[in-house]
Amino acid sequence: MDKWDTPRPTLRLPRPALAGRVDGYRSGRGCATPDAGTTRHGAALTEAELAGGERVWLRRVGADDLPGALDLHRRCSPATLAQRYPGGAGEADGYLRHLLDGRHGCSVAAQSADGELLGLGHLLWDDGESEVALLVADAWQRRGVGGALLGKLVSLAVARRSAGVYAVTRPGDAELLGALRATGLPLTEEPEADALVVSARLGG
Repeated sequence: MDKWDTPRPTLRLPRPALAGRVDGYRSGRGCATPDAGTTRHGAALTEAELAGGERVWLRRVGADDLPGALDLHRRCSPATLAQRYPGGAGEADGYLRHLLDGRHGCSVAAQSADGELLGLGHLLWDDGESEVALLVADAWQRRGVGGALLGKLVSLAVARRSAGVYAVTRPGDAELLGALRATGLPLTEEPEADALVVSARLGG
């Protein structure tokens, strides 16, 4: 982690600065809550069926879920963590506290029936748009977990009236690219140095 105590966009794109924002993100914005069932902590649960017939549950997560998120990191390979975090595996744990604090976006987890986190999705406010990012445990990749998380993130971005969503990834990130293309949204792909920015407009 660097000296800033707030997360910044993965890749700084040219966007106008707006009042009330900290380093590109608006502080203090809430997120709509999923609508079916609750956990013992009161977080709402939404059931999702994967392509193979398996079921996972989606719910909002926050600072109290840091231990579970750290455990998810331990079940990810260094290559998976490096794909998700700019600083790679060595800095991955340091990002979580900021991502889960809820001041600059919201986070959603996919969990198993016993509550183990299988993946995390983050929606980060960036001016009138929202950045989406996914992390899925190695054992659960390419099984639809990323798509389930992304679907929930897009619905939250629509509810927030974001003009669009974008993701910054590498061309070889099959999990995220596959999930984005499966949404059916018209996508724009723009190479940026060693990264790929994939954007989609929302609304009519």
